Amino acid sequence: MSARISLGISLVVIGAIFSLYSAYNVNELIFIQERLSKSDIPLYAGKVALPMMIGLLLIIDGLIVCGFSRRSSLLLHVPANLIWILISSKLYSAIQDPTESRLTFYRIFIFIVFAACLFIGGAVVNFIPKVKGKG
Repeated sequence: MSARISLGISLVVIGAIFSLYSAYNVNELIFIQERLSKSDIPLYAGKVALPMMIGLLLIIDGLIVCGFSRRSSLLLHVPANLIWILISSKLYSAIQDPTESRLTFYRIFIFIVFAACLFIGGAVVNFIPKVKGKG
């Protein structure tokens, strides 16, 4: 197994662990501790939203690394990763402050959709068949 495949699988596994940790915390906070008030929203930011965003990013990156065949798709994946990290930080900050306006969350949503489109575009570019030269 090549180092690239090992790295990709490792990223997917770590991302899955983050996602499972987030799901466990949702179960713990909602059903066991019954934390459902507005004052508990910052707790969800740190224990649910942030691990889920990081987990999804690692899973996507791991799958990209495993199936990576064109370097040109990096032109789409790298900005998508940077946007995803920036938006994760903004979302974490916005959830911490319950007085944030809807416009802030709308902007965050738009950037998440934009990053997802870049990821999809990178995947499409990656899987376009290479044209073999004549000769």
